[in-house]
Amino acid sequence: MKFNYFFLNLICSGLFLGSCSGTGFVEKPDNLISKNKMEAILYDAIIMDVMSTFSEKNPNFENLMGKSYLYKKYGIDSIQLVESENYYAKNPREYLKIHASVLKRFEFVKDSLDRLSKSIKTN
Repeated sequence: MKFNYFFLNLICSGLFLGSCSGTGFVEKPDNLISKNKMEAILYDAIIMDVMSTFSEKNPNFENLMGKSYLYKKYGIDSIQLVESENYYAKNPREYLKIHASVLKRFEFVKDSLDRLSKSIKTN
């Protein structure tokens, strides 16, 4: 099973380049999402986006695992997410740390699945 880094690199590049487009200072929002929670949200959002390609098999996917799922799971709203996203995008060092953590998490999952696959093949 080969992990497709194209999609993840495209998202990271777009967010990084988008963060450089404005020159204004973004004030830290009162309801800023923590770095750890933001990492978890981004991880889940990417997983959900990949899973949406299977929505033909499950027409209720959007209702079950759509954006509202993220909002409920993490106790946030869309405005809080956008404000936090804008803040981190204007602070690339912090944002890159978050994305690096997401990539490490995907690597860990990939390695775990590879080990599981190898152990199943040997049995």
